[in-house]
Amino acid sequence: MTPCRRAAQRYGLAFTLSSVAGISIALACGMDFPTQLLDDRAATLKTTPATSFAYAVGHLVIPDDSLRVARPAPRTTQPADPDSTPPEPGMDALSPLQQNRVAMMRDAIDGDSAYEHADGLPAAIRLYTAGTVDYALARKLGGDYAEHARKRFQAVLDLPDGERQERAVWAAYMLGRLQMDRLLATGSGDAREAAAHAFAQARALARQNAPDPLSLAVASYGEQARSYLMDGRTACGWKAFLTGAPCADSIDPANLKHAIALYAEQAARGSASGATSLLLIAAWAMADPRRTEHLIDDPLSQNLLVAYALARTGDIINDDPRTASDYAAPDRGGLGYHDAARGIAGNGCPYCTEIRTIRPNPAIVTLVDAIHARGVEHIAHADRLAALAYRSGRYDLAKTLATMQPGALSRWVLAKLAIQHGDLAAAARYYAEAAKAFPTVADGLAPEEISRLRAEQGVLTLSRGQYVAAFDCLYAAAVNAGSQSGVAFDAAYLAERVLTVDELRHYVDAHIPAAQGQAPPSAAPPEFDAIRMILARRLVRAGRITESLRYFPEDDDPHDVRDGKPVPFRTWAKAYGDALRDARHRWTAVGRAQAWFTAASIARAHGMEIMGTEQDPDYAVFNGGFTTGAGRTITVLSPTDNQPTIPLTRQARTAAALSGPLVTEGERTRFAASEAAPYRRFHYRAIAVDQAENAADLLPARSQAFAAVLCHAAGWGTGADAELYHRYVRQGASVPFAKNFGQHCPAPDFQSAATDPYTSPFRPLHRWLHRYLTAPLASMMARL
Repeated sequence: MTPCRRAAQRYGLAFTLSSVAGISIALACGMDFPTQLLDDRAATLKTTPATSFAYAVGHLVIPDDSLRVARPAPRTTQPADPDSTPPEPGMDALSPLQQNRVAMMRDAIDGDSAYEHADGLPAAIRLYTAGTVDYALARKLGGDYAEHARKRFQAVLDLPDGERQERAVWAAYMLGRLQMDRLLATGSGDAREAAAHAFAQARALARQNAPDPLSLAVASYGEQARSYLMDGRTACGWKAFLTGAPCADSIDPANLKHAIALYAEQAARGSASGATSLLLIAAWAMADPRRTEHLIDDPLSQNLLVAYALARTGDIINDDPRTASDYAAPDRGGLGYHDAARGIAGNGCPYCTEIRTIRPNPAIVTLVDAIHARGVEHIAHADRLAALAYRSGRYDLAKTLATMQPGALSRWVLAKLAIQHGDLAAAARYYAEAAKAFPTVADGLAPEEISRLRAEQGVLTLSRGQYVAAFDCLYAAAVNAGSQSGVAFDAAYLAERVLTVDELRHYVDAHIPAAQGQAPPSAAPPEFDAIRMILARRLVRAGRITESLRYFPEDDDPHDVRDGKPVPFRTWAKAYGDALRDARHRWTAVGRAQAWFTAASIARAHGMEIMGTEQDPDYAVFNGGFTTGAGRTITVLSPTDNQPTIPLTRQARTAAALSGPLVTEGERTRFAASEAAPYRRFHYRAIAVDQAENAADLLPARSQAFAAVLCHAAGWGTGADAELYHRYVRQGASVPFAKNFGQHCPAPDFQSAATDPYTSPFRPLHRWLHRYLTAPLASMMARL
């Protein structure tokens, strides 16, 4: 089993495209398509290894406990009252009467009043709620309310273990908040220590399984971190880092490192707030080399800055420093920030025509040099720094660093270096070694980064003429990347245009089973696997319709729903195949004509679903709504008016679609052989018209059925309406619907066409009977 195949099975996700459900992919700002890795293969393979800052900061540390941000449980039943709301966290164990009493306590004028009117509540909830009333008053009015609140929260913690549990974490957390307020008001050092003690107590209680539905234990890391972001007695909030205010530069570097460590603990436990705080600090530090110099002596802070530089810092376009923030969002199809290692072509910005140069960002170069100058023994993560050195063009240093730390990312960097030197064989070896190492936490790469590595391995494998193996890698990458990703379109391209039908069939049989089970009732149903659908439609186009049926979903498959009903793909395909068989084997000409017309009608009505191409020229992936954006681009610029035009010959279309390096002649040959015939948009409509004309060829030209068949075909939107009308005028009889030919057409009357004695297959018999039997008998009767 290949590494890519193992990855697909490990993640176990379904690779689907929107064509099956007939829903166009949401494309922001019109034609804003995902970037496909096969569009610019050389640039794809030279791009710096992709990293995710969010994933990196979530793995700066490895938690040594089970504290995590609580995820809200899905609601499985609706409340009896549709206007009611579920109880807030921590209140679900209380009766409705007790919940109302808590609500009344919060409206009391002070904590004493709240406490006095709370009979019937558990002691911990009664004390804690009264304390929150005093705490709110302390924030507004000051005075003794803070002390009253402190005493009530402490009283909660002083209760016996069995009585304090419901609000123990909450009370300890609020004691920490009270000390934070004192710190911000007075700058007292003992307030910081007291706050740290209270927050640590909240975390300890949560580790002992005290209820914490609000994830206050995880939030306490961030609150405690704030206590170190101080300029004397002044708190430096997030705005100070965002705007580069002097307050942030006045924070003692040791305190800033303490804060980073606490935010890292918070982020590692699933807190988006912790990750955002690290993002602000890293962005602020990278804006000034003096700030980075103060942080790189700490391994954790150093790793934070390298992760930020890799994932969130762009290179410089046309020597304009402002372009370092130019970013193409991945969910809109881009590849992120501009990357000097990738080169100018592509750059994730297909409309950026004025790019002349892309140079490494000086901030990245400075960071690499500063960390390297401290000595290799002080490098926190040599593999990440190797990737950063590669991006800044320091190839010798990148190779040195990559060989220092074994692992997937290091092998990925070595593969890039081999590609830069044109050694594709060595690159293939390094990619294979990198793929074997995934996925472990120690590798430090997100699932989407693993997907990118798999996809690049597929691009390189394709360039070496190993087509099935390349598809295996790209399909495995698409499993993880999702159906709206560019790599999903790349995998679909190989399935439809590069693999032979039998190669694809063998792969699907071995690795892509049909969707099983019921669709989840509370969510939009997932779509059927696009690769199986691509295979099914290819088999129909190849005339292997009976063989195609098992690759279409069952008619009652809950994963394929349109307008609330399962889509009967298999029924349509079977009916089409039956009609084609009858068209060739029925005994009478009119019977064969009727079968041809049935096949034509099915092809016109359901051709996109049962035989449409996933990409060019039909674009079933977009339900026919676009003529580009997935697969290879066929158009070239016309030499006369410089406008996009489609070449007229198959050879020219192949050359236009597969230009550039890393394309084998074998791929071009396979691409040309798999082209839809006839080559035109909605090609199945042209097939339907041809089948309708086959029907007309078998019908009596003067029959109503002949005219009706041509009338229907003329309205099928192929541009052949004038030609079909002229044929009717030349050969057909006058019919009432001739005035609106192609618009209002009755059903063909095949029965009349079959029974007309002058036009039926028995016309010679009628003539013989008339001559030798009917006419003589009539003459004899006349003489009598």
